[in-house]
Amino acid sequence: MQEFFKRKGIILACLMAGMFIGGMGGDTYAAEVVDAQTLEENGISDAAGSDGVQTAVSHNVSCTVEKDGTVTYMAVLDNLLPAPDDGMLYLFELDPYEYELTSDTDVIKSMVFDSSQPVQCFDFPVNFRQEDTRLYSKFAIGIKNGGAVSMVTEPTYITNPEALAWNTLARQPRSKKSTQGEEFNNLYLDGTYGPVLASGFKTVQVLNTGDSAALTHPMSRTEAMAADPAKVEQPMFYMFNASDEEGVKALASFMEYYAANSLGGENWIIGNEVNTRRWNYMAWTDWDTYIREYTQAFRVMYNAIMSTNANARVYVCLDQIWDKNLTPDDEGYDQCMDGKDFLEKFNALIRQGGNIDWGVSQHPYTNPMGYAKFWDMSGCEDGAVYADQVRTGQIVTFQNLSVLTDFMQTPAMLGTDGNVRHIILSEIGLTNAQGSEVQAAAMCASYAAVKDNPLIDEMMYLLAYSDPGMDSSLDAFAQRIYDEMDGENSELHMEWAKSYIGISDWSEIIW
Repeated sequence: MQEFFKRKGIILACLMAGMFIGGMGGDTYAAEVVDAQTLEENGISDAAGSDGVQTAVSHNVSCTVEKDGTVTYMAVLDNLLPAPDDGMLYLFELDPYEYELTSDTDVIKSMVFDSSQPVQCFDFPVNFRQEDTRLYSKFAIGIKNGGAVSMVTEPTYITNPEALAWNTLARQPRSKKSTQGEEFNNLYLDGTYGPVLASGFKTVQVLNTGDSAALTHPMSRTEAMAADPAKVEQPMFYMFNASDEEGVKALASFMEYYAANSLGGENWIIGNEVNTRRWNYMAWTDWDTYIREYTQAFRVMYNAIMSTNANARVYVCLDQIWDKNLTPDDEGYDQCMDGKDFLEKFNALIRQGGNIDWGVSQHPYTNPMGYAKFWDMSGCEDGAVYADQVRTGQIVTFQNLSVLTDFMQTPAMLGTDGNVRHIILSEIGLTNAQGSEVQAAAMCASYAAVKDNPLIDEMMYLLAYSDPGMDSSLDAFAQRIYDEMDGENSELHMEWAKSYIGISDWSEIIW
């Protein structure tokens, strides 16, 4: 870092400021456009993902931590920035749920503002695993102007928590196919199930039962549920709480513990089908607020996991609904939003606070879930409607995974290294309602859809699920096909499935 600043001829003096600043406002100054070359020369990536063409300087920040716990915050500031009243820049520390400065906002450091320098830098300790840890905080530069203090950079988190991790073991090789209950299981954050994870499971889905007040978002608690019961189905699980100090500390503490005591845990899925309220209940509010609250919790849990296990992967989980474009007047609008829209909004919020390498966990069931003979919808009531939903990309199943993978290849959705983010299909069950052979052939088709796809890391089958809408349990024949469809006799089983379906190539029914 010192060599970097010597090359640029930048001399920055960082001074401690053990003080609070009163009379603070919440305004943020408009920022100047800086091109990509300027950013690259100063070692700062464009968090807004706009190729540096029309990017606000308030996003042009870098906040990273070293193994020794030293955090370095760098920012390119607008050269039209108003002159600070006192000639100083202040680095503020905000909680995940804070979005503007108040009289209580902590000042970590202050320094003399030198407008001739393109990069401003602050260094400070992260206080790792301490009561006053800054691992879960956001940081922003502010100035005094006109008697008030205003933020001049977007609040940004530490974006490389993995640098602090003691567990740096390489990930173990994984097959494309795995089974829920064997390599996958749920972790309930109320403490009733979790310590058992220490031995076997590589994929863990983190869920909130709502039994802990600290872990559960205030708008998810019992008193809030009665506010407008007509707007939501009976909740199954509840929104995580990163909306107050107690919630942030509880989430961080739980996830630090479980990540440290689940040495096999490599994949961590935060919530279940989070574009649907039933699985992540939060009393009625607009979708933007809902996504913001989830994103805050995701960031806290991501930093807790990655600061423990450097090679873990952390996923946001979606159901099948992809691009229905429901309006507030449509039935179901309150209950579920399009996965595509959710990812766009989630990604924008993540980038706003500093880009990290989240991944996508999706559930590519057949449409509808209770009908496995997807290649022939004549036996399904309203089959033409369901088939059209898949054909037009309103719904994502294993038939049309390209809808998801094409979207994830767009520039705005790429990971921090410029590559496609990790994608897993963490839950799929095939009903036996149309018979064992249909079920087995559909399983072969689903596996064919992912086995040679480099953008899909893994597909996880749910073999023992049963409710009035679907029974995915296997008989002896279907079990044998499932066990062997990725083994030595794989091609034999795949050819059988194609013959049974009546096709010569999978591309006839999978695209």
